[in-house]
Amino acid sequence: MASATRLPLKSIAFTTALVVAAGSSRINLRALLTSTFTGPGSYSRIAALLVVVANLKNVPFAWHYRVFNAILRHCVFCKRIIPPELAPSTLFLPVITSSRSPLSECDYNFHKSNSTYFSDLDVTRSHLVCCLLQPGIARLHHNAQEKLVLDAQGNPVLGRWGIMLGGVQCSFKREIGIYEPFEMWTRMLCWDRKWLYVVTHFVKKGTVRPRSYILTDGSWFGSKPYDVKGDGKAAPEEEDVDEKNIFASAVSKYVVKLGRLTVHPEVLLAASGMLPERPGGWATMNGNSGDSTPEIVEAGADADADAAPASSGDEWDWKRIVAQNERGLKFAEHLAALDGLHHEFSGSKAPALGRYRDFIF
Repeated sequence: MASATRLPLKSIAFTTALVVAAGSSRINLRALLTSTFTGPGSYSRIAALLVVVANLKNVPFAWHYRVFNAILRHCVFCKRIIPPELAPSTLFLPVITSSRSPLSECDYNFHKSNSTYFSDLDVTRSHLVCCLLQPGIARLHHNAQEKLVLDAQGNPVLGRWGIMLGGVQCSFKREIGIYEPFEMWTRMLCWDRKWLYVVTHFVKKGTVRPRSYILTDGSWFGSKPYDVKGDGKAAPEEEDVDEKNIFASAVSKYVVKLGRLTVHPEVLLAASGMLPERPGGWATMNGNSGDSTPEIVEAGADADADAAPASSGDEWDWKRIVAQNERGLKFAEHLAALDGLHHEFSGSKAPALGRYRDFIF
């Protein structure tokens, strides 16, 4: 995600489409199908083709397609359109990404292997981050003109930007069977001075439905408007989710960089129109406030002197945003604490149990 977002996405999409179109025009499809499904060795070719189709999710470059599909969809072809006054109510809402677990993802128990959860997380996180933060990403990409991040002299900071994955923790609850469909419900959990925390729930497909959809799946060639029926309210309390339908839950953390500077998450959120007005404003990177932080930034939320109890009603004002963020931080602080594990590496201070080769390398 970090490297991809810096690339010229429109140029890549146009060039790829041009190459595919040019290549397709030179292929005699009828002759290709005839030679594949008839003649000597046709049974072997058909069997190989069926294996590839049955495991299409894990063929070479399938992961790249899935991630770039999310990035291009939200950043180029189908940018979200949400009225500014309603955007804060969508900040903590999930995006839902559906998938299956083919044979190539399963272990010897014919369950989805724990390692494959992380490649799926790459895809669903890309959908969420690009959907929520696309306006801020565009402004950060043109920081020289937008002046979101300034140095101590008040000049816009120049440099390559990126959204970097800093860590993932996944808690497994129930197994996902072979070819069993599932959904990934991914939403913003919270943020602190350095990290954006994202939570993902792997859920049995069809067992849980949101009250409505704010954004439709849309089209690669145009956006669809905000669904006015989706007001961002939580589902009624009596519609509790049966935990038996939750396969796993994961928390990921992202850091936003511009050159070697760490960009405060609130700067990107505000630039994306996701934060309501707040007395005194949100965090800035204006170079004079001291918020323009260097490479190393302490994790943890700032002491919020003006934080107040969440407001009543359905309005997503700054008080409710702060309260929801602090609620998420109670979970995120445990992931942040795992950074201390690096100090537990013994290295050459102690002997090793053994050394073994994995596969042929």
